[in-house]
Amino acid sequence: MNYLYDRMLEEEATASFDRDELRQFEDYVSKNYQEFYDNKVSYDVNKQGEKFLVTLFKNPLVTLKDILLDIKVN
Repeated sequence: MNYLYDRMLEEEATASFDRDELRQFEDYVSKNYQEFYDNKVSYDVNKQGEKFLVTLFKNPLVTLKDILLDIKVN
C-alpha cells in the first residue's frame, strides 16, 4: 500500500491500492459499517490504470493511516 498525501489541513487523505489491497479496504469498511455509517465516514474510489486511488474524507472516527495500519496487521 502506498500512502500518498494529506491534503489541506488533513481534511482528506488518499492512498493508492492494487486490486487485492482495495478488497482488504472494502472488507475493513464492511466489518466497521455501523461505525462508519453512524459517524458519516465517507470515501471516494477512482481507478487509474491498474491502481485504485481511495480518498477518505475527514471524519471524527478514523484516519486513512489508522485503516492502513489495521489492514497491514490483519
